[in-house]
Amino acid sequence: MTEPPQSHNFFPSLQRNVTPTSSGSTVVSYTSDLGHGPILTLIHGYPQSAFIWRHVVPLLLNRVSLFIPELPGYGISTPASQHSKRVVGLTLLEALQSTIFSSPSSPRSLILGGHDRGARICHRLVVDKSDIPPSLSLVGTILLDIIPTKSQWDKFSNPDIAQGYFHWPLLANVEIATKMLMAYGGGNWARDANLRLMGKGEEARSRMMTDGAVEVYAEVFEREETIRGSCEDYSWGAGREYREQEEDQREGRKIGIPVLVMFSSEGLGGRIDVEAEWRDWIEEGVEYEGIGIGPGVGHYLPEEAYDVVSEKVLEFLGKHGG
Repeated sequence: MTEPPQSHNFFPSLQRNVTPTSSGSTVVSYTSDLGHGPILTLIHGYPQSAFIWRHVVPLLLNRVSLFIPELPGYGISTPASQHSKRVVGLTLLEALQSTIFSSPSSPRSLILGGHDRGARICHRLVVDKSDIPPSLSLVGTILLDIIPTKSQWDKFSNPDIAQGYFHWPLLANVEIATKMLMAYGGGNWARDANLRLMGKGEEARSRMMTDGAVEVYAEVFEREETIRGSCEDYSWGAGREYREQEEDQREGRKIGIPVLVMFSSEGLGGRIDVEAEWRDWIEEGVEYEGIGIGPGVGHYLPEEAYDVVSEKVLEFLGKHGG
């Protein structure tokens, strides 16, 4: 198994950690620990890396303790034993506990935040709240530009949605997708995906393109391990995780902590009533806010609308930071 590249240090102002875990993944993460108060995770999605948070970090630094991991199997952290959201989520929490101090006798408040696939990990963990380590007290979650996995698959009967999210069924077929993307060029695929899903606004696109970010993501996706690992992620979402969410809804297992959902009003929100979609997945009476961001902003909110995202995160922390 290849080791994570040691040349990537995306956040010089943060501590870079390389943490072996019981799942088999060596997790690379970036942290800032104030030693007290809440911990906020910022978990990236597809087809990117933790570099997506580069604009957000300066606005949150010294306001909250940060844990920013590289997803196992996405080219920098090595793969976990499984690519399920549950296994990867617990792997990240294990790495968090190794890098930021907390204890069962004095648990730290935890807010799980993520974008895209990272937000899906957060969703799984907050539903499986009994799996949260006793040294961490789960007090809220922030989900960026997703609806629940089951809901997304169910909407593929709409041709516009099926066309826009064609990569979901493609990537879920791991073997053929890995071969096709390697032949096409993983870097080319990552470039295309980022350009296709970013917003149309000039300012949003400028923010997205700063610091050579798209080329950073392209470099990571040149590796077969990254392509295969990320395809395994989508494969889990297409099969077992879809059925898990069916069972969650049937058994009434819903989010029981405050929720902040932010989404592109012209992208995801232009096709789906995102704010309404989440209501059936959250327990009655739980505080919930859904915020559409636009105009001109696409899928990559932490880059394209980092100022709005950071402002709303800080407001959420002020109310629910513990």
